[in-house]
Amino acid sequence: MKVLVIGREPNLFNEESEAFKRIREYAGLFKELHIVSGEREKREPRRYGNLFLWPAVSRISLLRFWQVLQLGKAIARKYRPQVIDAQDSGEWGLVAYLVARGSRIPLRLQIHTDVFSQYYRRASWKERIRYTLARFLVPRADCIRVVSHRIKQSLWRTKLSTFCGELSSPHSTQKITILPIFTDISKFQNAAKDPQTEERFKDYDFKMIAVGRFVDKEKNFSMLIKIMRDFIKICPKALLVIVGYGPDKKKYLQMVQKYKLKKNVIIDSEGEVKSFLFTPTERTNYVERSEDIIEPWRDDLPTFYKSFDLFLLSSNYEGWGRTVVEAMACGLPVVMTDVGLAGEVLLDGENGYVVPVGDTEAMIRAIKKLYEDPEIRRKFAAVGQSTARSLRPATKEEYLTLYKESISRCSF
Repeated sequence: MKVLVIGREPNLFNEESEAFKRIREYAGLFKELHIVSGEREKREPRRYGNLFLWPAVSRISLLRFWQVLQLGKAIARKYRPQVIDAQDSGEWGLVAYLVARGSRIPLRLQIHTDVFSQYYRRASWKERIRYTLARFLVPRADCIRVVSHRIKQSLWRTKLSTFCGELSSPHSTQKITILPIFTDISKFQNAAKDPQTEERFKDYDFKMIAVGRFVDKEKNFSMLIKIMRDFIKICPKALLVIVGYGPDKKKYLQMVQKYKLKKNVIIDSEGEVKSFLFTPTERTNYVERSEDIIEPWRDDLPTFYKSFDLFLLSSNYEGWGRTVVEAMACGLPVVMTDVGLAGEVLLDGENGYVVPVGDTEAMIRAIKKLYEDPEIRRKFAAVGQSTARSLRPATKEEYLTLYKESISRCSF
């Protein structure tokens, strides 16, 4: 089978990156894998056996989309792939749809976040446009890959029943594949505590960690920082570490300063999460190490987790929530908002607590309960580890097999 992927894959042309390694694995599943990627920097086309990388370069977004469209059409005409795969249901999905329609080739949409969530479309004008594009594209796709049951339910609730008759029921499966993001939990299960981290945080009575991109409209880390103002009245020696990267880093630093939480909140700029997006030089330039409340960049997140008592996820919307799986595998109890895998993997009161999105009072009540009851923490940690071990796909090989099957359903 020949597959043409259209989208933007950060660091795709860096042969040392995780993105490149992942694409090489995907290429092994097909006769040919062609990827047209919108790039801002000058790149040259590359070929690695049956893997073809085609850059469409422009610093201007609209021009870049146009170039991807034209290049995608040319490749579709020349190589005649059996499936065109869009990396999202927004702008890249629209480009892929135009290529597929002009070439009369089946289109697969990948939906990695809950674009039909009310919180998503309210986040900004960009998300509103992507929500509108998704409503247009979903009924016109030949098949869809979603990463959670929640997203499939969201598709059903939008009443887009023209989608091949498949959305008339929330239990329809023929054209919609649920394939979660693969998480290699072995390194988290087998991690040991780091003595240096233990020594550094030894004076804290209760330690919490949150991980993700510093994009507040999505991750809502500002809620956690505000919560710490009240929680330190309950536990003066409490610690919150937020690991990540992104444009709202300065906002979080300013909040920590404003609320006088320097001793209780650490913003970890450039943790192990998403580090593959940067070359070492880019990472060094990105991290502002002069800020003494910024945790230095680290590549040992599994061992870092082991020094904490609780994992927090405060997102307004998620597609899946891989960091929750990682935390559970490490034996951390979890408190999370009702997004992503909540209700599917993390069940309220069984292996963690689930609170309503944006509900500060419910979040702090759940944190307080776990702080005051070590027995519940131990129960959630044990059940959570068992849950993480039982998740499917359990191996990379199993995931790749399911990935190939999900694309094969779209072919002629």
